[in-house]
Amino acid sequence: MNSPLTLLRILLASLLAPLAFAQVDWQPWSDASLAAAAAAEKPLYVFIDDPLNELATAMDQDTFAHAETATFLMANFVCVRASRDDLPGIAAYGQQWLAAEQKLPGWPLNLWFTPDTLPIEAASYLPPTEEWGREGFMVVAKRVADQWAAGGESVARAAQRRQAQIADYLPFAAEGIDDLASALTRAETGWLETLNPETGCFGEAPHGAEPELLRFLIRRGGEARTTALAALKVRIMSPLRDPIDGGVYRSTVDTKGTLPLFQKRLTDQARFALACLDAAAVADDPIYAAGAKSVIDYAINRLSPGDGTFIVGEDATAAPGQHRQTWTHAELVELTDEAVAAALGALEAGNVDPGEDLEGAHAGRNLLHVSPLNTTGGTWREILLKLQAARHATGDSRIHRTAPAADHGLMLHVMQRAADELGDLDYGAYLLGTRAALLRDFSAGTEFFSHLANHEVPALPLDYLLVALGLNQPDLFAAADERFYDGEFGLYYATAEDVLGLRPLMWTTAAGEMPGPASWRVQMADPDDVLVTELTAAFDDPDALPAGDVLLALQTHLHSQ
Repeated sequence: MNSPLTLLRILLASLLAPLAFAQVDWQPWSDASLAAAAAAEKPLYVFIDDPLNELATAMDQDTFAHAETATFLMANFVCVRASRDDLPGIAAYGQQWLAAEQKLPGWPLNLWFTPDTLPIEAASYLPPTEEWGREGFMVVAKRVADQWAAGGESVARAAQRRQAQIADYLPFAAEGIDDLASALTRAETGWLETLNPETGCFGEAPHGAEPELLRFLIRRGGEARTTALAALKVRIMSPLRDPIDGGVYRSTVDTKGTLPLFQKRLTDQARFALACLDAAAVADDPIYAAGAKSVIDYAINRLSPGDGTFIVGEDATAAPGQHRQTWTHAELVELTDEAVAAALGALEAGNVDPGEDLEGAHAGRNLLHVSPLNTTGGTWREILLKLQAARHATGDSRIHRTAPAADHGLMLHVMQRAADELGDLDYGAYLLGTRAALLRDFSAGTEFFSHLANHEVPALPLDYLLVALGLNQPDLFAAADERFYDGEFGLYYATAEDVLGLRPLMWTTAAGEMPGPASWRVQMADPDDVLVTELTAAFDDPDALPAGDVLLALQTHLHSQ
């Protein structure tokens, strides 16, 4: 299995390729597309992406953009493409398929079906060639085409057996932990041993912000709290936080935690803000309140069109947007002056470590970093506006796609906490707009509300739970349990109805993604004991520490008893 760092190297290498327009004639998932596959007696190829998944971007640039690949796909398959948010049921089905066959769910999804939508073959990311120890995309695509050409009936029989395997798949039930308090203490100790206090990073690269882990450690008190507060302070002042536009990047890719992956998710801003607010509640240092305001202000000013809604985020991993994520010393001095360049951590020779620059795109350039406490006042606002103008002149890296209901519910909760705890009246005004948007565009709180704004895709478990959190409507907790929760197994289903003959489960499929519904539900109110037990399954693997969201949920549950 490829390590996260290996996959990151694959990604960054692929992004060096020039962007070309994909030549595949993509169709939507629709009755017409299914009918076309049946009429042509061709299998379906379904690609499901995420707008901020770097490996999906890599497949666009180095696989689908090649004429030979596009021609092969069009000749042998009916090609369907969708976002995971547009087609959440099929996306969840695909993740369960991967979990059942390979135990490795992930994004993006490459799925092949018979014309009557029985499963043939599935994979997550597929590189353009086999150079990195994985099957190349065309190897898999040609195998499916050859199998179908050799005999559709035998493929269909194998697909029926595969469908049964997917439908029967369930994770092993947890044994449960007799002494949860001791288990949490062991996890605390284990995570603290992985922390580098100089970088504020846990474990090996790539390093996420780890907001739930930091919140868990802050709530532990004592040495854990002191250590977590120091680590969070380092990260707030590091290049993980963008001092120009504000906000935090998804992760840093180098060993020192200084070279970001230049993507920002709306949900990462909300989660990081919650960690900062937790810290501000127990510490006198104003850096934590400033950190919270920095990311919330970024979300409002950069990721909202001003009507209370938010977009999913922005992606500056490719040119030209990438160019203004790092800066030469001369560029900064020309726009500002020597003193400002120094205050932002810039060096004449650049501060990017060439040994850590996997892309080779930042030689002689500078990653900017500064405390948010040091960039206040009218003079600094003028400076930041100049730098913003220079950056945004290279293009708009935002993904103008309205975020799902769950993301709006979480942002509403964050703004409410910030308004109450930081006393910022602007947040109080803006959260009213987001509340109105949830009621207006998603019909939240009604018998039916949608996953996407002004869309017919029904709300998902996270939508119910996080909208309940944001709107302070506990009855939606119960509605989520009634619609999606299986008390026998302690699991949440991804949809309220069957999808392609089965009811898929919820999966957390990649590091840094939003915590799943189980983690949120245990934090909220009166969770089912079976659900709590199921979360303790994370303690069964001696080679992996339980994730921060699991620890935070179980810690909250333990204190509520």
